[in-house]
Order: sequence, then structure tokens, then C-alpha cells
Amino acid sequence: MTVSDVITDRFYSSWQGCIIRVNWLSRKYFFVVKKSLKLFICLVIFVNIYLMPSNSFAYRPFVSTDASVAQKDKFELELGVFQLRHQDKENELVVPSARINYGVIKNWELVGESEIQIYKEGEGRNFEVKDPAVSLKGILHEGILQGKDGPSLSIELSALVPSTVKGERNTGVSGVGILAYKFSNLVYHINAGMELDRSGVGPNAIWGVILEYPFEGEFRVVGEINGVVKNEGLPETSGLVGFIWKINGIDLDFGARKGFSDVASDWELTSGMTLYF
Repeated sequence: MTVSDVITDRFYSSWQGCIIRVNWLSRKYFFVVKKSLKLFICLVIFVNIYLMPSNSFAYRPFVSTDASVAQKDKFELELGVFQLRHQDKENELVVPSARINYGVIKNWELVGESEIQIYKEGEGRNFEVKDPAVSLKGILHEGILQGKDGPSLSIELSALVPSTVKGERNTGVSGVGILAYKFSNLVYHINAGMELDRSGVGPNAIWGVILEYPFEGEFRVVGEINGVVKNEGLPETSGLVGFIWKINGIDLDFGARKGFSDVASDWELTSGMTLYF
């Protein structure tokens, strides 16, 4: 058997396994997906009727963030309507995840965020409150994201609140610096910082790079690569591809994430929206 035959067989087997898993997941999670879709549609209708459009940009579905903040006295709600992860042959379903940003003064915002796991295969509980945090984020230098020339620079300081997950019930802290600039039409956001995580391990180095490319209208193709270099244990690295589509002032998003290290999730699908009011 030639090398090309081996590669072809492995490629076919991988896609065949993927198709089988997608069919199985579609049957297993049909009810949850149906309910999530109804919620998604109701929120879209509500926002179109009651909330004002915004010129801001969403930064779901990323792990990293951008160098902008909510306007003074304004809210931004980043809502994850559906999130499915697969790791170590087990699936977990997160519905919903939320991040709310409030502009307290010019160029500074308060942020609260968390996600709720409602199902997990294997050992452990189905219901968990995961990754809760409270943050203060501010712009140190106004740039392209504020309608000015040059790079945008911001900082985000976070208190990592204890979660209900076993082994993550301590308080942690993190600090990240964010730089945003562009090359032609390609906008990039670079994150770099440190954290002491909820397990008490650290300090860990955290990093990420977001890329976005706008097409006609309000449609953007996006990508991300990010990771954690841990003080103890293996580094965690993953990448995402997806899109953000602004419709009548609502940012709809979808992303597919792939883990590049053993401790990262094997794959993840996420979909949501960002609302402004």
C-alpha cells in the first residue's frame, strides 16, 4: 500500500466517523437544540422591536477579547445560545453562557460573565456553573476601534470567582493587555497576560490572537488561536474559525473550535448573539 493510499484511507475514515457522530448528536440533542433555536428567534424579535441598533462590534465567539469597551451608560450582552464541547470521548452541553458589559465612565467598563453546563456525559454532575468572573476593562490608548488613527490599546483585570466544578472552587485573578490594529482590511487583536487560576495553580501565561476580515455589508469571517502556558502541566492551545453577521443592530455569530493540545477540548461548536441597549 502506498503512502497516498494510507492518507486517503485515514481521511475517509475520519470523515466517516465525523458523519456518524454528527448524526448521533443530532438525535441525542434534538430537543435541546430545538428549545435553543426558539429562544434565539424570540431574542432576535425582541431586540428588533425594543432595542436600539449599535455601531459597536461583537467579540463572541472568542476566548480572547478586543481593545474596545461599552459606551458610557450603555450595556452590551454577549449571549451564547448553544455550545457543545467534546473532550476525552465525552460531550458537554452549555446553555446559556453570558457576558454583560456596562460602560461606567468614558473608556471604562465593568464586566460580569459565566456559563451554565446543563449536561455532561460520564462521571460528574450534569449541572455546573462554570468560569464565573467579574472584570474591569479600560482603554489606555484610543485608536482604530475608537475611530482614530493608530493602534487601540486596552487592559482587562479580572477576579475569577469560584465555580461549582470540582477542583475549581478557589478564587483566582488575571490581567490581560490587548492591542488592536489592522493590515489593509484585516483587523487583528493580540492578547497577552497572566493568571492565577481557580485551581490555585499559577502563575500561568495566557495569550490569544483574533483575526477578522470584513466582506460586503456587515458580514465578517473570523478566526482565533489562543492558549494557556501553565506553570504546572501541559499547555492548552486551540483555534477557532467562524463568522459574525450584523443584522439590524444585532450581531449573530457561529464558531467551530479545534483543540491542538491534549488538555484542550477535542472540538467545540458555539453560536450566539450580542445585544446592545
